[in-house]
This record gives sequence, structure tokens and C-alpha cells, in this order.
Amino acid sequence: MINWQQDWRKVSGVPVKSPVTGQLFPVTQHPEPLYQQDLLPAAVCVRLEHGLILAPFACQLQTTLAADRRLHFLHQSGTKLCLELSPKLAKLNGRGLHWLAAKEQMLATGTPVLQLDLAFLQLELDLEELYCLLYLDSPVRIDALYCRQSRLAAGQDPLFIMQLKKPLS
Repeated sequence: MINWQQDWRKVSGVPVKSPVTGQLFPVTQHPEPLYQQDLLPAAVCVRLEHGLILAPFACQLQTTLAADRRLHFLHQSGTKLCLELSPKLAKLNGRGLHWLAAKEQMLATGTPVLQLDLAFLQLELDLEELYCLLYLDSPVRIDALYCRQSRLAAGQDPLFIMQLKKPLS
């Protein structure tokens, strides 16, 4: 469950940098009805302002779903940040997606992964704006997960801040 916090100065923990640039919202504000149901406990949506997607941390890149529209950034701890693009992308057969990193490749933090041609995608898919869904999945014991409704810069601003549970002694 996400704790919404507007002042990061009051939060300590492990930041997960945003892989995208845009305006962050609760997942219930995503334009796709499926995502509005808030089925994932650690999910948010971002209205994309720029098409460049960066690796949020040192990770392995994996992709799934038609047109590789779901990106998995897998950290060595097992923590995974998933970025899911619109299901409508499947009908374009990869057009408008320019891969900058190979799938299954190990990436350094901030490595460019994918360039979306936002203008082309919005025109072809008849969308005013393009959104993505981002969610965190982690075997690491998280005590609290914080997020802030704000504008994000890829590779710079935290998407989430995780407070990890202290190990039992």
C-alpha cells in the first residue's frame, strides 16, 4: 500500500528513481478502466511528457506482453519495477518504439532503454496523452512505501521511497 507524502524531507528510506518523465498520479486516475480498479497495491500512473525511458537502478531488463509493452527492471535483490504501456500499442507491431538497450541485458542506473515517439503514438492510437503504469514488486520486506503526486524527471526524481523492515535479531 502506498503512503502519499508531499514533503520528502519527512521521509527516509531507499529511493527508487523514476524511469520516465511526466506527471505522477494515483493509479485510479489512469485512463484505462482496468487500471482504475486499483488491483495492484504498489502501483501509480504517469502521464508521459517525454518519450525516453531510463533504467531506474542497476538491473536486468526483461519484457513481456504483446509488442514488449511491459518492461521489467529486475534488481539483484529481487526487487522488480514494472512499467506497462497502453494495450493499444500491440496493434502497431512495434512502430513508435525505438529500443536503445537489448532485452535480458544488464544495465547501469540511468541507461537509456527505450525511446517512445510520443507524437506518432498519440496520433496513431488516437490518444490525447500517453500514460504508463508503474508498480513495484519486491521479495524484500518493505515496512512502508512512499510516493508523491508530482512532476517527475527520469533518472533524477524518486518514484518511490521504500522503508525496509529491520531484520529480526
